[in-house]
Amino acid sequence: MAALNHALKTALTSAVSLATLFGLCTPVAQGQQSYPNRPITVVIPNAPGGSSDPIAQIVGAKLTESWGQQVVLEHRSGANGLIGYNAARARPADGYSLFLGNDSQMVTTPHLMTDLGYYDRHFVPIVRGVNIEYVLAVHPSLPVSTVPELIAHLKANPGKVNYAHTGTASIHQLSMEMLKTAGGLGVEDVVGVPYKGSGQYLVDMVAGEVKLAYGGLPQTMPFVRSGKLRALAVGSLQRLDAAPGLHTIAETFPGFETNSSWNYFAPIGTPPEIVAKLNAEINRILALPDVRERMLSQALYPLGGTPESLAARMKRDYEKWGAIIRKLGLKLDA
Repeated sequence: MAALNHALKTALTSAVSLATLFGLCTPVAQGQQSYPNRPITVVIPNAPGGSSDPIAQIVGAKLTESWGQQVVLEHRSGANGLIGYNAARARPADGYSLFLGNDSQMVTTPHLMTDLGYYDRHFVPIVRGVNIEYVLAVHPSLPVSTVPELIAHLKANPGKVNYAHTGTASIHQLSMEMLKTAGGLGVEDVVGVPYKGSGQYLVDMVAGEVKLAYGGLPQTMPFVRSGKLRALAVGSLQRLDAAPGLHTIAETFPGFETNSSWNYFAPIGTPPEIVAKLNAEINRILALPDVRERMLSQALYPLGGTPESLAARMKRDYEKWGAIIRKLGLKLDA
């Protein structure tokens, strides 16, 4: 009997050892080591066809190619991006649900909704994605070709020119308000007209129903090249190849710089080793020559970097835009 018990004990010990060897007793560790082993969903807070499409599609396809797992793009638009934001933060923090967020949700809306709080209550940063640069443009009927001429015209015609923007505390509105302050314009000298998106206001700009806007380079420059709009200057600190011949607003008002960005985040609590793996792979993808070429051809500027550099960018812009929002007393549209 003793010999039989010893044999059974030995067999059981061997079985446990084999199970451990093949990872059968450590599913969590095995799951993390093999990440990703199923599809990844990226929640996007705008409708298809928006400025997020190039980075979402290009990076998603490259991740699928390198990891062999489908990257699903889930558009959840509405409420200034909050529908997508809330959908993403409610997902499991396991690396299989990511959020492609922009400055609207991450750094401006928190100033308009105190109960929302800063994004680090809900997300951890993964990596910087792309910058979208902006251009100040007018309808050709407006008799101006430079920023100083625009400021002089607006001062001479107070209240006669409106500018288009995409909603309360949008980059379009905040940038125009910065420009008004820099140029010494009064509150009523030029007033904003809100639209649901850049596609809508560009139609009205081309028709001459609104004469001025600070809009995304990718969306605006096709109309400039066709002669339907006139570009005055870009909002970057340096001149841009995507807008040849255009001065910067900073050449008139030193230090003026406004742009927006699309960046990758994960629900808070996502394991650090998964964040690190995502960061490394997306950095690799953004540095690929064909990816950079495709991005730059659409006036998008690939960034990359550490999670810490993304957190620093968000903090800087949170403070910058917060000061303007408080000065203007802006509240979220009802």
